[in-house]
Amino acid sequence: MARPKKIGSTLPKRDANVIFTRRAALMSFIGVGVMGTILARMAQLQASDAIGHEYTNAADNNRFDTRIVPPPRGVVYDRFGTVLAQTSKDYQVSIVQNDAPDVVESVRRVAEILGLDSEWARRAVIRVRGGSRYEPQPIREGLTWEEFNAINVRLPELRGVVANSADVRAYPFDVVYAHPIGYVQKPTQRDIDRALADPEQGESRAAYLRNPHVRVGKAGLEASMEETLHGQAGWRKVIVNARGVEMGEDERERREPVAGSGVVLTIDHELQRTAMQSFGDQAGACVVMDIYTGDILVMASTPSFDPNLFVNGIDTATFSQLNTDEKKPLFNKAISGGYPPGSTFKTMVGIAAKQAGVADDWHVGCPGFFSYGGRDFHCWKRGGHGSVDLHRAIRESCDVYFYNAALRAGPERIAAVAREFGLGVAHDVTLPNVLAGLVPDPTWWLAHRHEQWTGGLTVNYGIGQGSLIVTPLQLCVQAARIANNGKAVVPRLVREAPGVTPPRQPPTMTGIAPEHLAQIRGGMYGVCNEGGGTATRAGAMIGLSRRPDGVVVDTAQAPAGSTPLQIAGKTGTSQVRIITAAERARGVISNDQLPWALRDNALFISWGPFDNPRYACAVVIEHGGHTNVEFDAPIVTARVLRETFLRDPANRAAARLAALEPQAGQPARQSV
Repeated sequence: MARPKKIGSTLPKRDANVIFTRRAALMSFIGVGVMGTILARMAQLQASDAIGHEYTNAADNNRFDTRIVPPPRGVVYDRFGTVLAQTSKDYQVSIVQNDAPDVVESVRRVAEILGLDSEWARRAVIRVRGGSRYEPQPIREGLTWEEFNAINVRLPELRGVVANSADVRAYPFDVVYAHPIGYVQKPTQRDIDRALADPEQGESRAAYLRNPHVRVGKAGLEASMEETLHGQAGWRKVIVNARGVEMGEDERERREPVAGSGVVLTIDHELQRTAMQSFGDQAGACVVMDIYTGDILVMASTPSFDPNLFVNGIDTATFSQLNTDEKKPLFNKAISGGYPPGSTFKTMVGIAAKQAGVADDWHVGCPGFFSYGGRDFHCWKRGGHGSVDLHRAIRESCDVYFYNAALRAGPERIAAVAREFGLGVAHDVTLPNVLAGLVPDPTWWLAHRHEQWTGGLTVNYGIGQGSLIVTPLQLCVQAARIANNGKAVVPRLVREAPGVTPPRQPPTMTGIAPEHLAQIRGGMYGVCNEGGGTATRAGAMIGLSRRPDGVVVDTAQAPAGSTPLQIAGKTGTSQVRIITAAERARGVISNDQLPWALRDNALFISWGPFDNPRYACAVVIEHGGHTNVEFDAPIVTARVLRETFLRDPANRAAARLAALEPQAGQPARQSV
């Protein structure tokens, strides 16, 4: 029987194993290759993903940009809450350089619509080209509503032109506070370079200062309190196209700016305005302060200027006019104006003479001149005053008395007293450029003039002439310390602000006897209220009385039993030219016949009420020469102090209380 055939390989067993081994190896190689290819592809995909993220991030950076949002500056208030400086909306026209095919033509069209000249257009083009290509560059700020509308209706034909509004610093009372508050301006290249040089600020600060809407303090409190008033900038993330043009905003990525802190001044707005108006067209300064707290209620300097002109850039012609004006409207005369004190200094000489032992009954004969060192020193009264004591010498301002008193006291003692009363000191009132003035003595003279002090210098010292230099602020401090019986009150201008604390008021000054001060105050009373006084008209102009209930009213309306409210003061005249012997022989030329710049300065220090002192005042009229009877220093003082007494918080409280008291036969009125 035949065997069945085997199904499968007919090869020998050894040959079959060899073939299987070869196939397995081949399959292994193929598997490894496939796996390698897969792994390589995975690695390629991972690398591509990483590179993709990198390009995605780069694309995001191109699509987004961070824009600075300047903060509103802090508000400045007077002592009663009146807003003196604030942030308000400003209408303006800008140009986005990247959207304007022809910047020159766009600017020309705007100038045509607004009626501006070619010089303005030239400067506007420079301004646009100097800024960012992609952000609006303001070319005209402070548009009226009519101008703003005129631009808006023409926008479709104005390529790259934008009409918008922005926050801007505003000074609602313009000239009234130009000196104490100052102004802001656009940062200069010097500001930017200073920021770049500071390792803590660097480029970030410089970039901020380049923002066309940023302003920084450049004068007054705006400059000295920049960090307080400025606030913290915010930012927003905007979407831009490939050309950098803003297309939208990412609302999720935004930090709001933080407004600057508010600052409350010690100034009383109504008094400040009264003082500014009281000068007329005269150049000068006025300072009023509380003799116990040191609060400055008035700091006026005239003529003044409109600080709003500087906020968006003052034009060259206007600035040149202000800068070359002989009355110096840009200059804060209240703290930086230096003047010989003239006869106001006689109060210091009188105290020094009393300290030196001059008796109460010491009299000096005044024939109209004083001979010393081979020359004659003249009295302002050519015929002389006759025999005078300290009281009359102050009242009638006898020069000869104080020539003698100065020699009795000596320059060292006089200088020491003057410094005790605030002269020759740069008082820190949180303002820049406060002048220290000069109260020289023999030591200073030798060190700076390289000469020995002479008796003739002492004689001149006696009437406040020579090298003495004082400011209106110092004169007010002097008057305050006389009035408050010798307390070294410290002036202050800022009442409330972060990091600002009221100055500590020192105790009564040592070495100043109360009885000596009483004699000086008595003489100053005579100046304003006694026959022969040099400022009796000012004393009469106060025109106020205190009713029996304590309320101060106009004397014409005062009932029976009221007492007149009186002031005390001291006039002063400081020469700005030398009067020769020849001129004296033929007659001194009167001030009103001299050019304005050669006329004497007129000064007046005062305080009141006399029976209960509270306020001191100093007024300087530059080259006034006591010739303008309506705007002389004592007259300006009378106007300002009259309003000060009426606005005194104690008087206003007494008036409110009196208004609630029942009249005879009537029920009490209710307060509302």
